[in-house]
Amino acid sequence: MALQKWEIFQDEARDFLNNYFNASFSMEGGFDATTSHITVRNIHQVITNIEAKFGSTQAGQIVLLNEGGKFSFCDKSKNDSNSYTKEIIKYLNSNYSSFEGINTANIHVDIEQNTLFNWVKTIYEDKNVEWIISSHKFNNLTQNDLLFVPINEIENYFDISIVFRRKKTGNTQIPGKDIIDFKSELDLISKDYKIKKMNNKYLLTTKSRLSNFDIGNKYLVSMTNVDCQYYIKKKDINTNPNIMFQLNLKDNIEFKGELFKDNYNL
Repeated sequence: MALQKWEIFQDEARDFLNNYFNASFSMEGGFDATTSHITVRNIHQVITNIEAKFGSTQAGQIVLLNEGGKFSFCDKSKNDSNSYTKEIIKYLNSNYSSFEGINTANIHVDIEQNTLFNWVKTIYEDKNVEWIISSHKFNNLTQNDLLFVPINEIENYFDISIVFRRKKTGNTQIPGKDIIDFKSELDLISKDYKIKKMNNKYLLTTKSRLSNFDIGNKYLVSMTNVDCQYYIKKKDINTNPNIMFQLNLKDNIEFKGELFKDNYNL
């Protein structure tokens, strides 16, 4: 299966950094566009992390509960709540009638940009991410194509916006953290299988064809073009309202490689 543009960008950005700096850069941040970051090591010691973002991209999400005539933070969110999360939810509740009946349409939320940028900075800080690398191009990258700056400067290089929506029901590629639980469900059906990660997806190979694609209540598999081989997916029945953060890269990009070298003695 062909890689998506953001996946190609992440790999090429990592390779560019490995060629430019005297350190080791590896993609270890996760399995989707919202979590992937590059880990930087000097010999065997982790020195920092870099968020890799291709062009206009999602920068985070807050999942909400809607109970008792107000919104509140839901622990299904990938990031912990912080003071800026509370500020955003307070705004939604003060305008509750404008958001309560939304089904799937996106509605722009008009909140001060400093609050939004500070929310993004805080979640990156929680992940020990101190830098961001981004570009409008996804392949054949040169230094002139790349934005490479500290996270605390993102407001100078990105526009930011958020929308309120109710997430549509759908299925997603299984995250790595759920593989052990998936195996426990699959073991009830068959123990003769292999699981391999490929291109940020998990592939299941079985000795014989599966008669049922549902694996327990939370997972399912879908066919590939190879017999007895399947993509592993997680059923998504989340219809909670949520807030989506969007970063849009401006044109004034800079590559602050010398600052990076100075900060980490490279």
